[in-house]
Amino acid sequence: MTGGALMGTNLTNDHPVGITYDAALATTDGGLFNPTTTQSGLGGTIAATMLFAGKMECASCHDVHDPALGNFLRKTNASSALCLTCHNK
Repeated sequence: MTGGALMGTNLTNDHPVGITYDAALATTDGGLFNPTTTQSGLGGTIAATMLFAGKMECASCHDVHDPALGNFLRKTNASSALCLTCHNK
């Protein structure tokens, strides 16, 4: 798919956005790291550097102002690094 092909498309079925990502969710899910204690690789914990009022949003992973890493990612996803920031499986 080319860049921008999904612009304006509702992508909430691809990855949840607007959900509260906290220690309780991580414990219940079993496949997520605790965001309050796990480092994001962006200078702090997942909660501090990737969540917005405790919620997972598009901007948790994407930076619309910096296309340097491709797909406007906040950090590389080589070897699934971005995904494995939060997911432990």
